[in-house]
Amino acid sequence: MEIKEHIEQILQGNPEAFEVIVRLYEKKIFSFCYFMLGNRQEAEDAAQEVFFKAYRNLESYRHESDDLFLAWLYKIASNHCSTLLKRKQRWHLLMPLFRSDGSEKSAEQVFSDQTYVQLQLLKGLTASEREILALRVLEDRPFQDISAILGISSAAIRKRYERIKAKLKKNQSQMEDARYEQRFEY
Repeated sequence: MEIKEHIEQILQGNPEAFEVIVRLYEKKIFSFCYFMLGNRQEAEDAAQEVFFKAYRNLESYRHESDDLFLAWLYKIASNHCSTLLKRKQRWHLLMPLFRSDGSEKSAEQVFSDQTYVQLQLLKGLTASEREILALRVLEDRPFQDISAILGISSAAIRKRYERIKAKLKKNQSQMEDARYEQRFEY
């Protein structure tokens, strides 16, 4: 059964048909959200919210292709994750005003520090650069699909992708240099 048939069932009052859609795309949307947010719990919440938004706006979906439906879901995920990242950034700007001087780290802070180290290579990438990288590398989407999802020309996507690769190589080199220097510090 094609996606458009499931959508028609949902619009005719059968919300259980949406469960099939969720099962088909939940791993891809979760992976995208995790790559964007860098936190498993936030990614799970974001993916759930993406599907909730898709369900609420299903009447506005006008395409026939299954690939275009996935592109539509990615667009919703991209917008949602960007909003979350902006909120998080604002929150981090306010937090120093309310922090206590306690020196103990919570378990969440320790886990966050570990995640930070694992995602060190992505340091310096903007949210839009992470979107392109996630769609191209993790989801193996062609430049034309990424162009349709993000609303940017295919040529611009290619050029940005090349810049992202160069930026990642630079970050990797800097990280290796820093590790090398740390080995010789006493």
